[in-house]
Amino acid sequence: MGDRPLRQVPALTFRTALLAGLFILLLALDLLRAYAGPSLSPAQWAAGAALVATLWSALGERGRRARERLPWVALAGLLVPTWVDHARRLDLGDSIHYYTYLRSMLFDHDLDLGNDYTLLGWYPQLNVLPVGAPILWSPLVVLVHLGREAARVFGAGAPTGTEPVYQAAVCQATLLYGTAGLFLLMHALRRWVSPAAAFWTTVIAWVGSPVRFYLSVLPGLAHGVEFFAAVLVLRAYQALRDRPDRRRALAAGAACGLVFLARSQDGVLLALPAIELARRWLAGPQRRRYALVAVALAAAFAVVALPQIAVWQAMFGTPLLVPHERLHGADFLHREHPQLLATLVSPRGGLFTSYPMMLVAALGLVALAFRDPRYVLAAAPVLLAGWYVNSVVFDWYQVRRFTGAVPLLAPGLAVALAPVTPAGVPVCALLALLVLRYDVAVDALRSTPGDPAPVRAVVAQAADGLAAGAYGLTARVAPRAATHLLAAYTGQPLLEDEVTTVDLGADPSLLRLPLPARHLSAPSVEDGVACRWVSGREARLFLPVAWDGAVIVTLRARALETPEPQLMTVSWNDAEVGRVELRPQWADYRLHVPRRAVRAGTNVLLLRFDRGPIYHRVRGEGPREVRPAALSAITLHRDRAGGR
Repeated sequence: MGDRPLRQVPALTFRTALLAGLFILLLALDLLRAYAGPSLSPAQWAAGAALVATLWSALGERGRRARERLPWVALAGLLVPTWVDHARRLDLGDSIHYYTYLRSMLFDHDLDLGNDYTLLGWYPQLNVLPVGAPILWSPLVVLVHLGREAARVFGAGAPTGTEPVYQAAVCQATLLYGTAGLFLLMHALRRWVSPAAAFWTTVIAWVGSPVRFYLSVLPGLAHGVEFFAAVLVLRAYQALRDRPDRRRALAAGAACGLVFLARSQDGVLLALPAIELARRWLAGPQRRRYALVAVALAAAFAVVALPQIAVWQAMFGTPLLVPHERLHGADFLHREHPQLLATLVSPRGGLFTSYPMMLVAALGLVALAFRDPRYVLAAAPVLLAGWYVNSVVFDWYQVRRFTGAVPLLAPGLAVALAPVTPAGVPVCALLALLVLRYDVAVDALRSTPGDPAPVRAVVAQAADGLAAGAYGLTARVAPRAATHLLAAYTGQPLLEDEVTTVDLGADPSLLRLPLPARHLSAPSVEDGVACRWVSGREARLFLPVAWDGAVIVTLRARALETPEPQLMTVSWNDAEVGRVELRPQWADYRLHVPRRAVRAGTNVLLLRFDRGPIYHRVRGEGPREVRPAALSAITLHRDRAGGR
């Protein structure tokens, strides 16, 4: 069949049917994961791998050469980890706001959201968020709802819309739209660069922008849908530019209306096709034709945007609304003092400091202006307007609000990366890995919006992530070599000499590498001694050592004052090595770890405490959390006389 013309290949063959079946299986496993948990991940990996292999075969069946197939199959393969490990629950925040619209219409058939908030575990409140994401989620959620209703025949109770499968369906819908957006973006970028450059640009635009976070970590928000809609705007602009007729103007207006539904401030993307039509109208002739095409563009935008206008009218009595200004008041915007520079470079959430590849993309647009000035002159006003809108907002969520700009910046990124692509897959893959590690490092440092993530700290965090990954891979086959390499990176080896002391009151690499220590507080001072408090009933440290003989562990610790004695149980690699009573004064506690419990590579030191006193209750001040004891140092001795 591979030698037959493409038009003679049936639309439905065994391979395409198998491809569809595997995709449906992947979707079903994704929904079941909400109940089965990580135990289902091997089946998901297997289904994903089979899907990618079948895609390769199906594209070949349709006459695609290996070079043509590779970008599509490679992008599908890179998406498999996200499909396996993405979040499947709605966080108690904007995700609940968005979902209340859909749950209320599906179950209550109204816009009275008070009971929906209660059922979803939150208090009733004003909902000003856009309705686009719930509308686009609805096809999949309705299918899940029909299946859940059918399950009642077999004895299942009546659904409430809060079950895990509904939440998983919302997250899956976002991932579906995001996946489609990435494939469509890759195809759109081929207008400016080669297929290989378009592929690597798509990958780096994904992992080097807010898109990755909102597809994998918080898919319950609207940003994945926003990205998809913005890609549609870019593609609709391309089509309209090639042939400015009414049909394509309707498609462009509908795409712009869709992105407005997803995030109302993205309505400015309507300017992209509008500027193209205005340029043609000003150039003449056929002004009447282009005026009618512009009317079609505006009409399609208005029709698609109508659901949002109707919801605002029904809920707030006005067809147009600045959503968060209604929620936070007039001080939400500071138009007189826009934070233009901070919006781009502030460590608290600047676009370029958080996502350096977006700076590369912006510079690439300058280069693209010499090759395709029409696109840059149409896109620049949209990007500048988005920059200004974000700069007048009082909070530090700006990075989120740039998701809709990513597809418009992507052509500039493609032009900037095109010279790198000929260097080959290893160089491009390394670049993509470094971009990904930087993005993950920003997330690690910025647990809440507005937390500072200076570039230097992000680079250090990213380097630690790379070191941890390299250690983990090497340790599987050569744990001693991995330990020596990690020690060379940190400059803080353990047990390379007879004795090693780790000062926990400082910032030892042991607390970060090879894995982050668990349940230890930030540094503090207790009785004049720098230390860290155990925050919980246990603490866990991961010790990379090349020595595999017996070890003597000395812990310098003190208990929080409690009426009853505090007992600490110490385990090394799940082998209990001692149980001691802690005093509420600093003291050293010496324990022997037998040789049979020690291994080359990562060793887990676990401290468990019998009592969990609340620090604030004991001392009348300080944190309201469990803090049984403080640790100031760990000393490790090689015990050459120790037995097995």
